Amino acid sequence: MKTKLLPLLSLILFASCSSGQPISSVNNLKPNREVVLSIMEKVADWQLANPSGKELWVWEYGTFYTGLMSYYKLNPQQKHYNAMIEMGNSLEWKLKPHPYLADNFTIARTYLDLYEITKDFKMIDKTKYTMDMAFYKRPAKVDLRWENNPHKLDWWSWCDALFMAPPAFSKMSEVTGDDKYLNEMDRLWRLTYDYLYDAEEDLFFRDDSYFKARTKRGKKVFWSRGNGWVVGGIVGVLNAMPEDYTGREFYENVLKRMANRLLEIQSPEGFWYSSLLDKDEFDIKETSGTAFYCYALAWGVNNGLLEKEKFQIPILKAWETLVDAVETNGKLGYVQLVGVGPDEVKKEDTETYGTGAFLLAGTEVYKLIEK
Repeated sequence: MKTKLLPLLSLILFASCSSGQPISSVNNLKPNREVVLSIMEKVADWQLANPSGKELWVWEYGTFYTGLMSYYKLNPQQKHYNAMIEMGNSLEWKLKPHPYLADNFTIARTYLDLYEITKDFKMIDKTKYTMDMAFYKRPAKVDLRWENNPHKLDWWSWCDALFMAPPAFSKMSEVTGDDKYLNEMDRLWRLTYDYLYDAEEDLFFRDDSYFKARTKRGKKVFWSRGNGWVVGGIVGVLNAMPEDYTGREFYENVLKRMANRLLEIQSPEGFWYSSLLDKDEFDIKETSGTAFYCYALAWGVNNGLLEKEKFQIPILKAWETLVDAVETNGKLGYVQLVGVGPDEVKKEDTETYGTGAFLLAGTEVYKLIEK
């Protein structure tokens, strides 16, 4: 049964309360672009000022810098450009070692975007070398099993991988003009789709260990952030894919099917539960999955794939609940911590990938809102 959406509440504004307290909401206020930019600015700057302590080339930070680049393209500021350049220089524009592991390509998206701006080949030469290795070294036998498979990381055998690597492969073809990266991405993506996509629910299992898993109430287990990785990754792929690419319609159709299913299971408040089909499993809002959905649905509307009349209010309700999780100092809360499936989340939980997803969502919400 489809969720009955409540009338759109107010967009969240910053209140003059003490730092670290939730931002209050003001009812019946039309969303506006200035407020969206203001909140994105606070979230981006808070994250830059509060490093997680993890290495900058890990997937968590790769997602943050993807969001920061998206915000930079929308609202260019030297401080954010400098932060990305400093990140790349500190890493010597390298990827974390492992030529097949999807996670390690997440940071490459920012390298590729910076290369597009600067045309400085040093920013992508190591990424290109690593991608090229896969054409010669990747195991010939396809094996997407997650359980009891020592080679599981040689393939995109978990749905998160569809955000981490495919957009970088697609972007590499765009900046180099060589379709081989896009074609390889397409081959590997479809293998994962065939293995993990549930056509009955129009959702992805996180990996094959969830094929038979059920919640306490007998529902299939679909992870919110896991499916968020998928739709966010599809957008990244499509952004760099030529309009006339033979396989483009396939990705557009997957996004449309998933978008319609997501609309059916959105909570009345506007967020998505950590376990998508069973709100009682973890009955609390979760912002990382919600941010990716807000991003992908808004992108779909902005690019003519999804109907504005059908999706606009659900998107803005999702944005509301995201902004309501931002403290006045810019910290985003209710981000489920690193995991491999649905889990508990607390108000104070945050992570760099959550802020990255928030910035991606904000970029598309800004475009969605009429001037």
